[in-house]
Parts: sequence; structure tokens; C-alpha cells
Amino acid sequence: MPDAPATPNLFDRVVDRIDALQRGIPPLAVVHGVVKKYGEDRGGQLAMLLAYKGFFSLFPLLLAFVTTLGLLLRENDELRGDLIDSTLANVPVIGTEIVNGADAIEGSVVVLVGSILVSLWAGLGLLDMLQESLNSVWEVRQVDRPPWIVRRLRDLPGALLIALCAVLSGAGRWILADGAGDVARWLAGVLLPVLAGALAYLGLHWLLCARKVPFVAQLPGAAAAGLGWWALQALGGWFVSRFVTQSSDTYGVFVVVLGLLSWTYLLGMLYLYSIELAAVLHDRRWPRSLSGRDLTDADLAAYGALPEREIRVAGTRLDIEVPRDPD
Repeated sequence: MPDAPATPNLFDRVVDRIDALQRGIPPLAVVHGVVKKYGEDRGGQLAMLLAYKGFFSLFPLLLAFVTTLGLLLRENDELRGDLIDSTLANVPVIGTEIVNGADAIEGSVVVLVGSILVSLWAGLGLLDMLQESLNSVWEVRQVDRPPWIVRRLRDLPGALLIALCAVLSGAGRWILADGAGDVARWLAGVLLPVLAGALAYLGLHWLLCARKVPFVAQLPGAAAAGLGWWALQALGGWFVSRFVTQSSDTYGVFVVVLGLLSWTYLLGMLYLYSIELAAVLHDRRWPRSLSGRDLTDADLAAYGALPEREIRVAGTRLDIEVPRDPD
């Protein structure tokens, strides 16, 4: 005779009750689905890689941007200053260093060309990592992902899109000049970053992701990315005023490095969670099991898609059977 099923202990019974509660409340179920899918997609590792590549590409990319503006707008110092201020307003901690560095190398064509080449190399590595993240979250099979040369060609307009959205994000600093009131400045300081973050999210998906989904399905992720980008700008400004400006010359270097690295990591997490939100809602990957018992249809679909994503040879077929109750 088969063994009788074991009676759940007190801890399992409590977990099952919480699980039933979150399954019955759609907002909680969606949040749990997003967090669970983030872990299954190795979101923490992707965020660290984005932070690593972003940390080493952010400074040279903005430095090249500033020096290029210095050459193109040499006769229009006011417009050059406005564009630089609006862009660097989005990046805490390093704005002064970038401007000083640009002024130092502006007179050397060789150094300028070398700086731009290094900037492109580092920045394209970041865009390539963004492609990998998008394709992983949207469960694109390895065999369906574009080859190296196609990815690089997509990276170039992606870098331009990020630069344009960075300018738009801080444009309120010079679009609303001295005549604007405090309310108008505050609204511009909120709405423009939210709009820039949302446009960057939508544009990067259209340019970089191998799986195209309807525009409407991208709106929740775009809204989350826009609001999160505005919140990160506010957090960066608070960090600079609270710690960087009050730190000594000895500890200031460590504060700058750690602050910028932490900021880029948070930015990577924000972007990944925004993609996860759109993917969970579009693919109906909720509710998910909290306890690992009594799996839902969303669990079965998610666990079945994980090995499918790793297929590297066209025509490969996998027969995957996920038990609804692993016990």
C-alpha cells in the first residue's frame, strides 16, 4: 500500500495560508510573480554585470559627449553649457569631474579621438549586456538571438537613444529659464525624467530585444522605469548634498566611487524589475506558488520555459514535464 501523505507541520500550514492569501489578491500575486521571476532569471547577476559595465562606460561616454559638444558648439557657449548641464544633472557624483576632464583634453585631437573610441567600446559593451538582459527576461531562445555583428549594429542607435533621453531628462533646467515659477520647475523636474525613462525603456526594447510584443504590453514596464528613473535622480541628488559635499578630500574619493557604483547597480535593478513586470503581466506569469507545493499554471509555464531558453541548435525538441505537486 502507498504511504499516507505526511501531515504538514505548523510552519508549512502557515506558509500555505499566506500562499493562498497572495494568490487571491492580484496586486500581491503580481508582485510575488515579478520577484520570483527576477530570481529565476538570475536578476541579481544581471544587475551586477550591468553595474560593472555601466560603471566603466558611464564616465568615458559622458566625457566623449561633452568634448564632442565642445567641438561642434564652440561658437555657442550658452547652448553648449545648457546641454551639458541638462545631461550631467541626471548623473550624480561625477558631473564636475567630467566637465573638468573635457576641458583638459579638448585641445588634443589625438586624446579626444582615443577617448571617443574607448567610450564607444565600453558603451557598446553595456548595450550588449542590455540586449542579453532583455532576451533573457523575455525568454528568447539562444538560437533565436541575433549574432554578434547584428547585436553591435543595434547597439549604436541604442547608445544614441540613451544620450537623447539623458538630455531630455534634464532639459527642464534650461527650457524653463529664469522666468518660470517654482511649480513649473518642479513639474518639469518630475515629468521630463519620467517621460525620458519611459521613452528609453520603450526604445531599447524596440531596438535590442529579439522578441517583439505589443506596445500596450510595454506600458507597465515603461511607467515603472520612468518613475524609478526620477526617484534615482532624487536619491542621487540627496546623496551628493548629504555625503559628497561634506566629505573630506581623503574620503571623498571613496564616497564618489562607492556612491556611483551603488547608483549604477540600483539603476540596473530598476531596469530589470521594470522588464520583469511587463513580462509577468503579458505572459500571465502569476499567481506563483510561494511554498513550492501545489504549483499553479503560471509555475508550470515558467519552469517549462527555463530549459527552452537555453536551446542553442535549431530544431532541438525538449519534452518537459513539470509535476504540479512535487511532493
